[in-house]
Amino acid sequence: MPPIVSVRDVHKSYPTGEGATLDVLRGTAIDVEEGQVVAIVGASGSGKSTLLHIIGALDRPDSGSVIMDGEDMFAMDDTTLAAFRNSRMGFVFQFHHLLPEFTARENIAIPAMIGGKTLAEAQARADELLEVVRVAHRAEARPSELSGGEQQRVAVARALANHPRIVLADEPSGNLDEENAGMLHELLWQLAREQGQTFVIVTHDGELAARADATWRLHEGKLLPRS
Repeated sequence: MPPIVSVRDVHKSYPTGEGATLDVLRGTAIDVEEGQVVAIVGASGSGKSTLLHIIGALDRPDSGSVIMDGEDMFAMDDTTLAAFRNSRMGFVFQFHHLLPEFTARENIAIPAMIGGKTLAEAQARADELLEVVRVAHRAEARPSELSGGEQQRVAVARALANHPRIVLADEPSGNLDEENAGMLHELLWQLAREQGQTFVIVTHDGELAARADATWRLHEGKLLPRS
């Protein structure tokens, strides 16, 4: 079975002023298999988030390709790519980025509505996911009324709203205390093992990386398998 995502020879640089550039990714390559939990580690500033944003089509590489389900994402125009991203991918970030004026249920329902679901369908999916992440009792709470752990669980549920092929998580437990981080890690593993959800997780958390099916270290713009 071909990988869900295949990253090939990806390069990315940024201007630093006075005509100079910073080469962040230098021929990066990785395959992600269905149902796999992949951890990406590396020093701060090594380009981990840049790579995740390129895999998630939030940024375009200077060169190279990212093939998802047999489709070259960066051969698409921006409109087609945005629709593809919304239907195939979920995102979880270090800070939850929940919309403060909406309830937990509404925050989870929004991606499904953007994807063309009716309000009733989106709310039904949100209620299902609130049960999965074990915060159904907080469905009507707004983000400011939720604990940090609850906020991040709602953010995970939102990432799952459109039945994504892959979830990309950037330091998902980085803003949580040890207890809530552990609970979030258990949730991610439950989703991977019981529901076959595929994850690519950028993390500094050694415990989280150690439990992954594959751990890669980003060093000098390339991914190296970590033994």
